[in-house]
Order: sequence, then structure tokens, then C-alpha cells
Amino acid sequence: MIAVQLAVMIAAGIATVLSLPKFTGDEIAHFSYLQSVAEEGRLPLLGPTLISPQAEAIYEGTYPSPGRLDPAKRGLSGLSYEAFQPPLYYLLGAAPFRLAGGDYVVKMRVMRLVGLALLLAAALLLWRLTVELIGDPGEAEPYFAFALTALLWPGIVLRTVTISNSGLEFLIGIGLTLVLWRAWQRRSVGWLIGAAVLIGFGLLTRLTIIVFIPGLLICAFVVLRQAQISARARWLAAASVVAIPALMMAPWLLSNLDRYGSLTGSRVVRQLMEPFFNPDGIKYTVSDIPRGLLVVTRAPLAEEWWIELLSPLKRWVLTLLMTALVVLAPLGVLSVKPSERRTQLLVLLALPVGVGLVWICYVLLVLNWDFFLPRYLYPTIPGLMLLAAVSIGRLRGGARALTASAAVITALLAVWWVYLSTVEPFTG
Repeated sequence: MIAVQLAVMIAAGIATVLSLPKFTGDEIAHFSYLQSVAEEGRLPLLGPTLISPQAEAIYEGTYPSPGRLDPAKRGLSGLSYEAFQPPLYYLLGAAPFRLAGGDYVVKMRVMRLVGLALLLAAALLLWRLTVELIGDPGEAEPYFAFALTALLWPGIVLRTVTISNSGLEFLIGIGLTLVLWRAWQRRSVGWLIGAAVLIGFGLLTRLTIIVFIPGLLICAFVVLRQAQISARARWLAAASVVAIPALMMAPWLLSNLDRYGSLTGSRVVRQLMEPFFNPDGIKYTVSDIPRGLLVVTRAPLAEEWWIELLSPLKRWVLTLLMTALVVLAPLGVLSVKPSERRTQLLVLLALPVGVGLVWICYVLLVLNWDFFLPRYLYPTIPGLMLLAAVSIGRLRGGARALTASAAVITALLAVWWVYLSTVEPFTG
């Protein structure tokens, strides 16, 4: 069954690489960011930097002929508006971008293949995480099969395979959970420092990786309190956990301070994007949170396919399934003994989702920015699915229940993918 799941994932990923006739979502801006780094050796500047002529032509479907429209006259859509993103994905992606040759459609597909490779690497790390949790590889297989169904979600496949920093963020999120688990389980200062380094890489990929920071801090408290080291070494390790990500981020933050007058460029982002996303200047309040949480329950589908959710029945089915995943998954773990392992499961697998939801609400209420998009929570979903698997595994006949559930979910997702191949964005 796992082989079937991987086959569905690869088939869906290859379809995403080859079948999309032009850029989807924010791909065009990420592509232009990559092009600036690979061909000009610089980070694009948010505002003045336009999307490249080649990206514009691919978007319009005229490539290799020039595009018909002038990016300078297209408002936000003509700008390299992802220029505020941290640079790690684009720095790493510059090499395959250059090696892909001179055809920019080929470059687009090569970078999507890189995204598919990141998704498959994430599946491998998820397997290693499952074995760490369960202990025996043979017993771990049903748990892995259940958790792996998340990597078949159309939303996760589309976001990680298409050109953006999401694929690398997704991989780092699972890797970070694995490293934190090993640090906690083994009371290892070395693995804890490794987690701090991964947090640094994650923040240099996408700032939404901050949802894992509370788990890092709790893990550091547990490990350093019980580690068999001197007091001086304990304080040095604690300082390193905080200092390493900060030092890794420093060059990019200082660059933003020089270019934008702020550490993250968020002020410029809002000035550029608010007229597009909130043209009426709506002031969001607490009453808008339930609506936003309902939007988050659309997570299995990428935004490009949300038009398929116009039916109230489809929306409510997804809402019920996602609510059950978020609310019920941790409940079965409460019976896990000893209590420390229960705490470990909840902190490392459930807490990032909760922190992500709180962060999204904070951005809405304090910054007046509608941040309720499920893709910002995708790196936390595999851990939550694994937590749900542990809960089901606690039931009598848990392994059989996990296997049956994974088979049903996989079959439904395979059929879903076949259906989606007949609608936008594949047929656009």
C-alpha cells in the first residue's frame, strides 16, 4: 500500500511538473526571484524589481516570443512581489536554474522537479520520524501509511512541487520535528544544537517556520535540565540554542535594514499588497476569526482549486474532517503512558499547529492582515497526521484500523486527483 501511495504521489507530482501550461499561484514571482539570483547574482528589491520578460511571456503563453503586456503597467502582478522572502531556497535553486540551459520553460519544469524531489525527501524523513516514534520498523508501517496520506493532498503536492520556497520549508519542518524528537528522547545536546541550526535554515527559507520555535524552547528546557553536563556547558548550550538561529539570520536581516529600513521588509509588503488584498480597507475583528478558521479547513485543496468547493456539502465535509484531525488527534494520546512521552507527542506534533493558528489570528487582529491560508500550516500537517495515527493505534486492532483508513484515504485521494486533472489549473 505504501508503494501505491508513493506511486500516486509521484504521478501527481509529474502531472504538476508537466501539465500546468503556465505559472500558477505565485510561481511567476518566485521564478523571477530565482532568475535575479541565478543570472544577476543579487536579491530582487521589493517594489522596483519587475518580473522578468521571460516569466511574463510564459505567463501569457507566448514564450519564446515576448509577452504582449508591459509588467510595469500590471500593478502588483507585474512586480517581483516575493522579493521580501528569505533567500535560502533561491540561493540553493540558482544552480539547477542555471544548469537547465537557455529555455525558460525547461527551467520552469526543472525547478518543479526540484520541488518533487523535496516532497519525496520529506516522505523519507517522515518514515524516519515514524520509526523513531514507534520503535520497530515493521510495526511502524501502518502508522507511516496513515501519515503519508497527507503528502498526497492536492494542496500539499501543488504547493511543494510548483516553484516556491514551500517545498524546502515543508522538508525542513518534518526534519526539524525528527531532530527535536531525537534530542528529547535521547537527552542529546548535540541533537538539540542541530535543531537550532535547522530552525535557522527554516527561518532563512520562510518566516512561518517560527511555529516550531516554542517546541524547540520546551525541548531545550527538558534536555538541558536532565543532560549529564556541567552547569557551564548547560548555559552555553542554552545560549547557543538562541544565538545560532539569530546569527544565521543576521546577514539577511541587516540586508533588509539597508534596503527597506526594517528587518523584514513587512512594511513595504503591506504597502504594496494591501490595495490588492484589502482594497476597501476593512478593519478585521474577533468576529472574523471563525470565518478564517473555516477557510483553513480547506487545507487538502490548493487555492487554485477552491472553486471546486462552491458546494456547501463539499465544504462541510472538509470542515468536519479537518476539525476531527485537529481536535480529536491529540485526545487519544492522553492515554499514552508514561506522561512524559505523552507530553513529548503533544509538544512536538500538536503544538506547532496550535501556534500556527494563534499566529494567524494575531496577524489578523494586530496587523489587520488576512493570513488565513492553509498553506502556511502545511509543514505542521505531517506531524499532526502522525499524532492522529498514534491515537488510532491506541484502539483495539489499531494496526488494522490504520491500514484500512490509509487504504480508503489513498483511494479517495487517487480518485480526487483523477477528477482534478480535468479542471483548473491543469486544463487552464
